[in-house]
Amino acid sequence: MSAVSVLPDLCTGCQSCELVCSLSHEGMSCPSLSRIQVRKWGEIAVYMPIVCQHCSEAPCMTICPTGARKRIPETQAVVTDPEWCVGCKSCIYACPYGAPVIHPLTRKTMTCDLCAGKPLCADACTVGALSFASDGKIHVERKKLYAQKMVQALRLGR
Repeated sequence: MSAVSVLPDLCTGCQSCELVCSLSHEGMSCPSLSRIQVRKWGEIAVYMPIVCQHCSEAPCMTICPTGARKRIPETQAVVTDPEWCVGCKSCIYACPYGAPVIHPLTRKTMTCDLCAGKPLCADACTVGALSFASDGKIHVERKKLYAQKMVQALRLGR
């Protein structure tokens, strides 16, 4: 399964990934329009890039009442069809990564679409916190680190 892999310990919170994503998809550099979100947790500034992991059994697809969450056959990316989305946020609550976000203008959900198989956010990340992984072994190891870091960040945030 292909996805943008995250090494959260390397993220500096520079937001280059958010800016290039929003520029590519929306024509302007605006973090709130990005399909990847860099979140800051705790007082010691733990930065965590949140991006769709395109789960093989995606709970967001299962729970969507309108069938708006779909998989793109060419890339296997799980995305929202804005024609079908009613903005109910079910996919947001179902996602174990918290990846779907509400587009501030359309009020419909959006997630990473893998930029047609060449994610620009990974190219823009100069510290190596993001990379495009289609190799399962690398991806599994990074997913474990990502999950551990999310748990750590959530504990710090309490």
